[in-house]
Amino acid sequence: MKKLFVILMSVVALTAFVSCDDKPVTADKLPSKAKTFLSTYFPGIAVASVIKEEDGDYDVDLVDGTDVDFRHSGDWKKVDCHNRPVPQGFFPASIATYVTNNYIGGYIEEIEFENNRYKVSLVDASGFETDFDLIFDKNGNYIGLDD
Repeated sequence: MKKLFVILMSVVALTAFVSCDDKPVTADKLPSKAKTFLSTYFPGIAVASVIKEEDGDYDVDLVDGTDVDFRHSGDWKKVDCHNRPVPQGFFPASIATYVTNNYIGGYIEEIEFENNRYKVSLVDASGFETDFDLIFDKNGNYIGLDD
């Protein structure tokens, strides 16, 4: 009985893996909005890989380790620079101003836009990731902490 259960679970897991429609694509397959975003905010940094997800969204890894997620439309949804500052200009300036004024020496390392809210992860002045995120509304007004 136990052996049958293990076999059955293996088949289910394999089926789930095989049916996954995430697939690697070349950078030229990205929507034009996504290509423009990358060339504007990450000029000269090559694309290492692009995965087109089952839902049509894209996960882009750059050679410097940055991860950028795009919606199927080409609009960005998350930028993670992994302990490096996220470039400014594609999100409300008030968010960067808030971080500069309230977290002296810190910077934004990851920003996500979901459900009309920005979720911001920081690196503090000592170079360590904070254990909380800042939440801002769609206009860049500070709402509170998410820990």
